[in-house]
Amino acid sequence: LPSVCLSIAIHALSYNFASGSGDALAYDSLKLAKLEGKYEKYSSDQSVIYRITSGISTLCAGLALLMGYRMAYMLSALSHIVTFIVTLFLKEVECTDNNSDPEPDKNHKDFRKPEYSLIRGLIGYFSDSLAFLNRNRKATALMFLNSFVGAIDILLLFFLQSNLKTAGLSDILLGPALFLMEMGGIIGSKLILKAERVRYARIFLICCFGVLTGILLEHTKIAMIMVLGGFISAMADDAIQIRTDRKLQDMFPSEQRATLISISSFTFSVIMIILSPVAGWFFERW
Repeated sequence: LPSVCLSIAIHALSYNFASGSGDALAYDSLKLAKLEGKYEKYSSDQSVIYRITSGISTLCAGLALLMGYRMAYMLSALSHIVTFIVTLFLKEVECTDNNSDPEPDKNHKDFRKPEYSLIRGLIGYFSDSLAFLNRNRKATALMFLNSFVGAIDILLLFFLQSNLKTAGLSDILLGPALFLMEMGGIIGSKLILKAERVRYARIFLICCFGVLTGILLEHTKIAMIMVLGGFISAMADDAIQIRTDRKLQDMFPSEQRATLISISSFTFSVIMIILSPVAGWFFERW
């Protein structure tokens, strides 16, 4: 059990770092080409790919059971190795934006220079990023609110996997039902592109209502209505995620972008840790 917990912690850490590096590279590359306005579409397309592959993985759950957990994890490790090799060929872009200081502080140490150690560099980046978040409370609030909505949606989909079977859904239909709920995210990621001029506060309230609707429909104990609830919740989650990502990217300085995105991802992990036992108690009692 301790080794499993350690493995999960390392996996979460790697995911947080990877999400920060990937999204920062994408935004700065678009900014370098003066196409940063297309970042929301990029984020939408990325969400579509994630939801499709995640949905396919649920359909392959039976295959994973058939091949055994050892072989399944070996294939997962192999895919991560391939991803690592591809990552080695990525190149960081040099981008200066309006959020950066026009005249850098002469006393500020550039932690990207080789004379500084990796550990010192990481500490420097995170301390600078935390200082930025302390100054920019709006960005901090966006991180927490977005992570809270996303965590509720993910937990709802987790509990639906077991509650759908309790509601009478057969094992054969469970995979397709989970796949259908994942497709809700695709609809949400495309609908948000049509709401370019809608205020963020209004979108946030609508998406919160969507996730709450998913929870209420889960409590009907009617399988198809529960699936509909999961679909609506996933749709709301992806919509608010994409719009929030764009707002945060516009706020972040280029030199701190990757670290700040990683902190945003870490915020989601912390909220998941806190909400998981609360959600377990809630869905068990209600």
